[in-house]
Amino acid sequence: MSEPVRPMSPADVARRLDSPVPPVFIVNAALRLRRLLLRAADAVVPAYLAVYDRFMGAAHTMLVHSAARLRIADLLLEGPLTGAELAARTGSDSDVMERTMLALVSIGLFRRERDGRFANNGVSKGLRTGATGGVRGFAEFFGHEPVMRAWARLPQTLQDGKKGFQEVHGRHAWDWLASDVGVQAAFAEGMSSMTEVVAPAIAASYPFQDVKTVCDVGGGVGIVLAAVLRKHPHLRGILFDSESMLGQAKDYLEAAGIADRVELVPGSFFESVPRGADCYIIKTVLHNWEDPEVYTILRNCRAAMEPGQRLLVPDFLVVPDAFSTLVPFMDMAGLMIYSGRERSPERLAAMFAETGLKMGRIAPLPGVQAVFEAIAV
Repeated sequence: MSEPVRPMSPADVARRLDSPVPPVFIVNAALRLRRLLLRAADAVVPAYLAVYDRFMGAAHTMLVHSAARLRIADLLLEGPLTGAELAARTGSDSDVMERTMLALVSIGLFRRERDGRFANNGVSKGLRTGATGGVRGFAEFFGHEPVMRAWARLPQTLQDGKKGFQEVHGRHAWDWLASDVGVQAAFAEGMSSMTEVVAPAIAASYPFQDVKTVCDVGGGVGIVLAAVLRKHPHLRGILFDSESMLGQAKDYLEAAGIADRVELVPGSFFESVPRGADCYIIKTVLHNWEDPEVYTILRNCRAAMEPGQRLLVPDFLVVPDAFSTLVPFMDMAGLMIYSGRERSPERLAAMFAETGLKMGRIAPLPGVQAVFEAIAV
């Protein structure tokens, strides 16, 4: 699923695309420290309390979903509000809103002032609409009833191996998204925010000096392509996505100041990929699909490439020491929702080898992703 464009000024776009990239070791050290502290906390409380927090995960999901859907963090931007005031502004029941906010405070999302009003905290910043790195859209998406029902099939999936969403709803999750504008918007907002965080790191992680033209395959409105072209002014770009997505991309590329350096090419990577670039990028696409579809995508990319040309695959980094829950949880989401999976570097290398490519360098990004380089042979 590609990300939509959000109306932003050229200054806002430049600030996000040109933001400094934190060192990988600092970000990963912070994630490891967080994991260590959480494990230390579990070690000093009765086991049932640690387990309780985990089996109430569905309640957590719905609490955060509700806050995201009602945009509580946005309402609190101008200052604290009582539960009754939040209820009035969202058309909610006052008693239920008060109790819901108290529960959200208990899990560290929002804080309660001494006078009883509720306020944003450091964590709730991630639920603000349009915030760089925000997950408001994803928080809303993952609490939708069809998604929750798909997760509820896990006991059966453990027995028969069948995909959760498809078995429960009789269609692919991508078809559901395409049929519901509100759900699609929530999902795409989450994609945009996360892409804006990692795009400057992708642009800085690879030596583009010898590259002339970059093709962003399934690139949405061109967030990654814009970051790469702004970082490397000698480059030209090709943005390849659906006709409808490219229609949204024009305003974003104009705001990024690179529209005159980008050719828009409509199409589907399941059918073909445009020729004419000497470097291709396909960001967090492969993990959305099972192996047969991934082989099709990779073969179509390779068919567009000359020997020695590069395909860059920014995607999640699967390592034995999972210092964040995001990667294993994304793998389970692939199983239960998208019909995809996360793949280890070894598995990706094997798939590259079967499609006329070979693994090159692996450039870790801050957090839990990396850029995997595939070289056409």
